[in-house]
Amino acid sequence: MQKRIEEFNRFAMNTDLKQVSNGLYNGKMGICIYFFELAHLTSEKKYRFFAEKLLDDVVNNVSENIGFKDENELTGICMAINYLLDKGYVTGNPNNVLKELDNRIIRLLLFNYGIENDKNLNLTVINSLLGNLLYLAVRLQNSRLNRDERSIIQNVIIENINRIETNETNKFIEPPFFSVTEYFIPSYLQLLRQIYKLHFFDLKIEKIIEGLSCQLLNCYPQNKANRLLLSLAMQETMETFGNPNGWDEHIEVLQQHLVIPQIIHEFRNKNVAFFNGLCGFFYLLRKTGKGDKYNKLFLDKISNSDVWLFLENKESLNGSIGLYGGLSGVALTFLHITHNPDSVTFFDVINSQYV
Repeated sequence: MQKRIEEFNRFAMNTDLKQVSNGLYNGKMGICIYFFELAHLTSEKKYRFFAEKLLDDVVNNVSENIGFKDENELTGICMAINYLLDKGYVTGNPNNVLKELDNRIIRLLLFNYGIENDKNLNLTVINSLLGNLLYLAVRLQNSRLNRDERSIIQNVIIENINRIETNETNKFIEPPFFSVTEYFIPSYLQLLRQIYKLHFFDLKIEKIIEGLSCQLLNCYPQNKANRLLLSLAMQETMETFGNPNGWDEHIEVLQQHLVIPQIIHEFRNKNVAFFNGLCGFFYLLRKTGKGDKYNKLFLDKISNSDVWLFLENKESLNGSIGLYGGLSGVALTFLHITHNPDSVTFFDVINSQYV
């Protein structure tokens, strides 16, 4: 397995990345995160050098190449840069480094969605909006924001939470597959928790939680991994808001008959990526504090996956090296387990802040 990862690393480092997007999910920013984490886990200087090269390339091109239509790409890049600064992989004040990009996200949220006139938006659009708000909520945790910057971000979040609330789309729909990024309600609960802890919209958030409660108590995801995702989101929400009526009993119902080894084995052979597969479930399970006992099962499933056959076809591999949906994320998960399972990686932070 180590040889496979080394072969993948060589391929990624020698690929012409001019044809790869700048983004976090499937582009250069995600590969950049992978190589920073790889350098940290292995202490190999060549990986850090390549990560810094990728970061320079993204930063030098992001301003001129990303338009409003690429809002997900823009937010993902900001999420990644914020992580690199917090982790100390790069130095700088995030309020200076991210100022221009944050302003573009804010303008996007204020002027580009047109949600106020559309009460039946596609859930994909609402998920995109939610991702932007989660990022801004994380930025609000930075104590070095000045009063005006903080006030602007707060007002943008308030306005767009109100837009979500007035939208009539069914937001309780479960994705047709397990996903740490596409299941709206767990992520929405995360946003409401983060905003509530910042104490600038408390009464409204309390009313929203109260309004969600009835429908939440009728949610029973068919996918068992999604069931665990929802139950953890509700459990974490209880830790912030107390125990809304009936939540503890429903969490118990959701977690009944969740046999973790069985869920791990139910992931298909190639279904190992972070955003909707085995690696995403691995990081979700870590939130329970009980994930370590299943490390061998995860390693076996990852090692025996046919996704590594991409290495035999370099042309098809070009589209499969991303962090969220490709081999970068799979390799990072494997190395995290084998090299330093107690460390906190990008995926841990994403799951704690955005999921």
